Amino acid sequence: MIRRRAAVLLLLVLACAHRATAPGGTVASEGDPRGAREVPRYISARAYHHYLDALLAKNADDLVTAAEELREALLYDPESAYLHAVLADVLIKQARLADADAELASALSLDPHHGPAHLLAGRIAVSRNQPMQARDHFQAAIESQPDDPDAYRELARLLLSTGDAPGAQVIADKLGERVQRAQDLADDDGDALVAAERLREQAAGVFVEIGRWWAQHGDEHAAERAFAQARGASPADPEALIAEATFLEARRKYADARERYLRLLAQRPESPEVLAALARVALAEGDVEAVTAHARKLLALAANLEPSDGVSGEREEDRRDVCLALLRVAVPLLGAHRSADAQRALEGALRLYPDHPELSFYRALALVQRGRPREGALAFEAVERSLRARGEEPPSPAFLGIEPDALVLDAQVQGALARGRAGEAPESMRRLRVFFAEHPAEEGVALALLEAFDRAGKAAEAEQILAASVRAHPETGAVLYALGNAQDRAGMRQKALSTMRKVLAVQPQHAGALNYIGYTLTERGKPADLREAEDLLARAVELRPDDGAIADSYGFCLLKLGRASEALAELRRADRLTPRDPVILSHLGDALLAAGKKEEALSAFRRALALLLPDRGCGRRPRRRRR
Repeated sequence: MIRRRAAVLLLLVLACAHRATAPGGTVASEGDPRGAREVPRYISARAYHHYLDALLAKNADDLVTAAEELREALLYDPESAYLHAVLADVLIKQARLADADAELASALSLDPHHGPAHLLAGRIAVSRNQPMQARDHFQAAIESQPDDPDAYRELARLLLSTGDAPGAQVIADKLGERVQRAQDLADDDGDALVAAERLREQAAGVFVEIGRWWAQHGDEHAAERAFAQARGASPADPEALIAEATFLEARRKYADARERYLRLLAQRPESPEVLAALARVALAEGDVEAVTAHARKLLALAANLEPSDGVSGEREEDRRDVCLALLRVAVPLLGAHRSADAQRALEGALRLYPDHPELSFYRALALVQRGRPREGALAFEAVERSLRARGEEPPSPAFLGIEPDALVLDAQVQGALARGRAGEAPESMRRLRVFFAEHPAEEGVALALLEAFDRAGKAAEAEQILAASVRAHPETGAVLYALGNAQDRAGMRQKALSTMRKVLAVQPQHAGALNYIGYTLTERGKPADLREAEDLLARAVELRPDDGAIADSYGFCLLKLGRASEALAELRRADRLTPRDPVILSHLGDALLAAGKKEEALSAFRRALALLLPDRGCGRRPRRRRR
């Protein structure tokens, strides 16, 4: 009873605050910068009684009771535009748009300048794809309530949806002016401070949406301006920070992106999403040590959680968030050949979700990468059995959204490859021939087939199998990349280059083909070839910034172009991404020598030789062949 009385008292206070929006209750006044001038008006106590009961019901998601109570309130106060608008809001939530229309028409007939009614009418018009009517209603809402930010945001969204970004910018700038005016008046007034904060948050949201629109439409400068305005409106707003950080990261402005993510981390020191983002940026910069540090923080968060009991229990959302972040850190660590760190991250996640197929699959990859192929093969086969036992039921929770059938095939393919690495070459090739016959359009299966045959010294045989598949399925371009790699390994270099150009004709954003062609042209070293290579490799780096092989190719190209300082920065990054790689170290030594750093160059060459000498005569394949 005490709680109910407290709730009623609270709602009474809210209702009194809402009196300013009742018909005749306020008149918008530009002369009063705080927003509106109150005009006294009697409202019956009986109407407020039903209004309060309606608010209680609405708060409890009992929309039927809320609507009934509001109709009762209107019996006592039928000329309240505000009550008509609140009822319309409840009816909209019940998807009763025709009834809501009638209530809004009543509200606006009583008070043509009623801002909330115009706002709701605008939203209904948007849902009905009536942009002109929606625009008029939102504009009317802004004019009647110039310090209410909701209508500004709705109108800006509407204009963006029609492609009118300049118009949206004008609306956002007007909202920014209201923010400044409210801030100037806030000072020691508590209510004004709250209103100003709400204006700042909504203004930041509008600028963020404009920034995202410009980013999606390729205008980097306009996007930067909008994100800067969002930051100016509300420097600590999380939505603005993460939107700008994501934009900067996509533009490879990693230092600026990291600064925004760190500001977010200061607000949310245990946010798995932010820690994973920082790890992603660190990896793109080649700072693998920072990645492992963020992984350790995530592992500490995971250690404070109890394992899942298979149902959606207490802290289930925390478990999912931490596990997803650990997986997103582990996968690039595998790409950087930090398999021990990746395995630790995955095992931390598996403690919370034991035997989860996605997590177990990547842990098996880590085992193989760590030189334990037989154990990895058994782990892949266990994943396959687990998924088959589930039938069509997807893993729960689904972290990366991999379809069960696709994950089964991946486990089969990786299991077969692991068997080959464990010394069972004939069995590995046999299995992969079967998988390729069943899935001839899967690039991953074709590449695995090539790897198994190449490991057994039969790259030429793989080339014949893949070429026959391309002839049998000329409309499918997925196998072309594998065929190009097979031709390269079989010594058919010109054919390989021609095939890779066909890959790009079908898939212009294929990072592997861009890398192969770019590296091949760089090796040739002719001025025209180097200019083309630079463009191709820059695109490849943008597509896969955390790939050490591609970073090496790009750095090598820059070195051949005579841009030693740029080459050195990229090759240092490649070395951090893929340490202990003799080809990268060789290119790094050349760049150091070109930059006049003779002692460092000598050290890099010695490290490369130390790695190559144990395998003398076996040589590494050129960097362009990496997938």
